[in-house]
Amino acid sequence: MMHYKNTQLAKAMLAIIGIVSLLLLLASFSKPNEPTGYIFILFAIIAILFSSLTISVENGKILWFFGPRFWNKSLEISQIESARVIETKWYNGLGIRLISTGWLYNVSGLTAVELKLKDGTIISLGTDDADNLVQAINAAKQHAAAE
Repeated sequence: MMHYKNTQLAKAMLAIIGIVSLLLLLASFSKPNEPTGYIFILFAIIAILFSSLTISVENGKILWFFGPRFWNKSLEISQIESARVIETKWYNGLGIRLISTGWLYNVSGLTAVELKLKDGTIISLGTDDADNLVQAINAAKQHAAAE
């Protein structure tokens, strides 16, 4: 059975957090009595939790999670009707979003794999390896159907 695993780093989000942190640091020099430490702690927590998105296909399931297994989700391959590569819109943003078609899990970029489930639900997983993910899902579906 084919196993698939890919981790995409959240380059865009980490760059944005870095720039905003730098701007806050520079601003804190002009107002040294302002408590900016809490903001840096918040940014550090967000950066750790959403630093990457890992997607794997194994043992008849597709699993995905952010950073250090934050927001761990999974689906049985048998629940998936179809999988296809899509382009998301820039305004759909990063992280966990409810968009017009369903849930989007994304850390960077505009490419995603749209999973249409047998119950009509649509879940989109942002990835920098979309074609291989679709192939892995389709291979897992074929393997499950053959059993």
